[in-house]
Amino acid sequence: MSEGIAGQFSIEQIALVNQHQQSIDIRDLVQEFKLNESIHNKFCSATFAIADGIDLIKNYKMTGQEFIRISIKQKEGAPSESEDAVSDFSIDKTFRIFKIEELQRDNVQAPMQSYLIRCVEPRLYTCRRTRLSRVFRGSYDDILENIFVNYAKIKEEEFDHWEETEPQNIQYIAPNWTVGSVIDHCVNHASLGNDSVWRNGMFFYQTLNGGFRLKSIDRMFEDEFPIPFSQYPRNASDTDNIDLNAPGGLNSQIIAFEKPQIFDTLQGTVGGAYASKLEAYDPVRKLSEDIIYDMEETYSRSDKHLSGHPLIHNSKEDGEYLLTTENQVDVSTSPPVTQIDNDLAPNEYYEALSVNSYNMNHSWDDASNVDTDPLFKGVESKDNSILERKALLETLEQHRILVTIPLRTDMSVGTIIQLQLPAAQPASKGDVSDKLNDDRYLITDISINGSPVLGIGEMTLECTKESLAKKVSSVEPLAKVEATASI
Repeated sequence: MSEGIAGQFSIEQIALVNQHQQSIDIRDLVQEFKLNESIHNKFCSATFAIADGIDLIKNYKMTGQEFIRISIKQKEGAPSESEDAVSDFSIDKTFRIFKIEELQRDNVQAPMQSYLIRCVEPRLYTCRRTRLSRVFRGSYDDILENIFVNYAKIKEEEFDHWEETEPQNIQYIAPNWTVGSVIDHCVNHASLGNDSVWRNGMFFYQTLNGGFRLKSIDRMFEDEFPIPFSQYPRNASDTDNIDLNAPGGLNSQIIAFEKPQIFDTLQGTVGGAYASKLEAYDPVRKLSEDIIYDMEETYSRSDKHLSGHPLIHNSKEDGEYLLTTENQVDVSTSPPVTQIDNDLAPNEYYEALSVNSYNMNHSWDDASNVDTDPLFKGVESKDNSILERKALLETLEQHRILVTIPLRTDMSVGTIIQLQLPAAQPASKGDVSDKLNDDRYLITDISINGSPVLGIGEMTLECTKESLAKKVSSVEPLAKVEATASI
């Protein structure tokens, strides 16, 4: 195969091993593979499309207990470099088969059948079938490390990013929970502290080209992939002296993109993206306390958000939030003026989502004064951390984009990517750039599709916009349109 092809990769191995230690190289049987990782999933997964002419299922006694190891690397370098030049970043993962489906054989006389093999990280089985009934103490990151090493059978050297969390004196009981449920509890409640970008903004996930990560949304906003991606065409003759994976190289092109959703304010409202309320009951004092989440307060607390400003217009003018059809570009053709008066801005409708909890101080000691600091902290709802996590997860679902680029093995979820997308407006109109969008997105999901037969592939990145570059009220793009029209 010639060099300088977008999405080109090399295969070290695609091997199947059954429970009887019988192995076979199946790269010639695999028509296509799909590898997945996500900040929302603890483990990676894979799917292999098989064209089987040797009756692999029968001869290797496949029962859903087999393993497939896949090892691939992206190609590196300009065409003048060595054929053996490969990236330091590679994907080398062993998956366990759990399902074979969609088996087809169109011609009874032909010894060929096709089917899909679906695989998961083997330790997913441990997390779903092993149960724990015990007390955990310490910080959430210490508890997680204990669970991973002693119960999930994940080795310490497999952690390639780990952050310490607060507080250090947590104590709670796992009442016959699965290992996966214990992990979810720790991740959902872990925090970097009250001054973090998003409280309770931790994620635990596995990457295809690395190991396991306990990573905060704060750190994700700091880690940026160094190469921007754009959609302008690239010809092989124009990139002869450019590394495939360098800026402007063949592997930095956006093949296609779509935005499944730009916003959904109804779901954002009921999901707590803009405002919500927590009612916490103190069984000792017999008091109930209301704690609120306000999007404006959260975004103003830190300047380290992805871009800086909320995705929605929250401000009120002259004491009321007014919606009207009067302000149109062409008033002569505008519909009759209607006004909707709302008492509050979207970030002040705290009743849109209400969460009930309790505040049990001194759950694990017999202190004589309820106001003294506890030795170990139990369930506490003294701030809006729970609400901010719900708001964060909902915000990450608001503005999403799917981008297809050539296959690379040096990218992972939980990092920022710069996408230079073309404007949907003629350039003759002047400056048509979107002042609200700084082209920076957070990668939340990666799906890699490769063809062993061709040795090339593509990958789809699902990215999200957590915030805007400027306040919505500060940008007036229609003023430029009117100025251009009057010339």
